[in-house]
Parts: sequence; structure tokens; C-alpha cells
Amino acid sequence: MFSVGKPFVALATLSLVSAAMMAPATTFAAELPATLFQQAAYTMSSPADPARTIWDETLTAVDLAIAMQPGAGEASASAEIAAEDADETAAIDPELECMAKVVHHEAGNQSRRGQLAVAQTILNRIQSGRFADTICGVANQPGQFFRTAAYDPDRSGAQWQSALSVSRQARRGEAADVAPGALFFRASYASANRFFRSRQQVATLGDHVFYR
Repeated sequence: MFSVGKPFVALATLSLVSAAMMAPATTFAAELPATLFQQAAYTMSSPADPARTIWDETLTAVDLAIAMQPGAGEASASAEIAAEDADETAAIDPELECMAKVVHHEAGNQSRRGQLAVAQTILNRIQSGRFADTICGVANQPGQFFRTAAYDPDRSGAQWQSALSVSRQARRGEAADVAPGALFFRASYASANRFFRSRQQVATLGDHVFYR
């Protein structure tokens, strides 16, 4: 058996870091000299040996050098961006379109939370069993929202894109309830009539007051 001196390990550190900066990360580990791993096994077996600390620092330096190579992490970031772009350009199914139309019509000028509350109100109605069992059914139910087929918003504007984004998020259940259990809402600038006075108020968001 032999001992690894500090000068040797320090020199190995510089060599390894230089190699990491110059070689692709996928090939670097395979090209490490086997003798260095044998030395690591020896020095790690002796906790009191200062060479263990130096070797730990060597491995840390190598990991850092690999992480700093050009392009590190870019692949995963690009994949996330591509997924988001694909989501935004995905086909709009009829149910999503119905919800987005209601959100756009009722809360297009409201905050994202205000828009989410409207979208979640539609979903709450479906779950309640007291209304239609589809988004389009709820949206087109007589005396409730409006006939969505007759509503044709500007689809090139930011408000429509926001309505689509909010509707997707609500359908996936990716947002916390902003008006828990809400089944109805009214304009906040109007006085509550007898119907709303008999309901439990759960939230006020922008220009709307929500009730269950």
C-alpha cells in the first residue's frame, strides 16, 4: 500500500479540472485514470488522512467544472420552453373554448385571480350536480351565462390568450381555489338582490362578488 501526498493530489486536481473544462461531460468520467479511483479508495479508508479532504475537494472541483461547461442545463431549459410553447399552441377543444369565452366575456379585464374565480365557478357548478354536467352545458344553460356560439371574441389579443391560459389551468386543477365553492357571482358595483342576500359570500375579487 502507499500514501497519496498533498502535492500529487493537488496536481491531480488541476489536471482533472482542466480535463473537465476541455472534454465533453459525457466522456470525461470514462476517461479518468483508474489509478486515481484506486487512490481515492485508499485515502477514503483513512479518515484522519488530510489527503481525504483534498480528494473530496478535487471531486467537488470536477463537478463544478463540468457544470460550468458551455451548454450545461440548456437542454432541460429548452425542453421546458418547448413544452410551454406546445401548450399555448395546442388545439382548442370545444369545452376549453366554452370556458375561455365565459372567462373572456365576464372577466377579460380582471386580474388573473378574478379570471380563475370565474373559471372555477363553472367547474364548481358541474361538480354540484345542480347544473349541467359539462362546461359548455353550464355556459349555455338558459338564464345563466350566454350562448357561446354567438360570442366571437378577438382571438389575436392578449385578453383571449389570458382567458385560454386561465381555463387550461383551472381544468387541470393546477390553481388553488380563489373563491372556494362559489356557484354564483355578481357585479360588485350593483346592490345585492334578495337572491344574493340569501347566499354565503365567499370572496370579492375585482369587480365581482362570489357566493356559494
